[in-house]
Amino acid sequence: MKPIGYWLKHLDGLIEADFERTLSDSDLARRHWQVLNTLSTGPKPLDELTEALRPFWGEGAITLDEVLDGLDGRGWVVREGAEGPYALTPLGAEGHAAVAERIGEARRRIVDGVSDEEYLATVSVLRRMAENIEGAARAA
Repeated sequence: MKPIGYWLKHLDGLIEADFERTLSDSDLARRHWQVLNTLSTGPKPLDELTEALRPFWGEGAITLDEVLDGLDGRGWVVREGAEGPYALTPLGAEGHAAVAERIGEARRRIVDGVSDEEYLATVSVLRRMAENIEGAARAA
């Protein structure tokens, strides 16, 4: 049996590839979706947006600035002033809704055959494992 680290990396790669396929014809990537989805709850200052999305950005990934520039170029996001928060435009809200439908289908594929209880238990265990490592790092 392969260890959890293998399955986490493998699943993350599969999710990334599935989202890329799901979004490919819209010229969007998973990171665009994550920004759209984060902003769908309301305007966010850059530091809050950066912190909310930090876990999803890895080495070699498209940058947050590139994502925001691309969404701005579509007219989907706007920044309120030079230092103000970013927000979805009405066109961006429509784009988010269309993408959300497709992402929902992808998420349903991912959890097909997994009960709600299994999903919640898995997420709970992963959260506890992360907290264990974070606690050990703080104690070191």
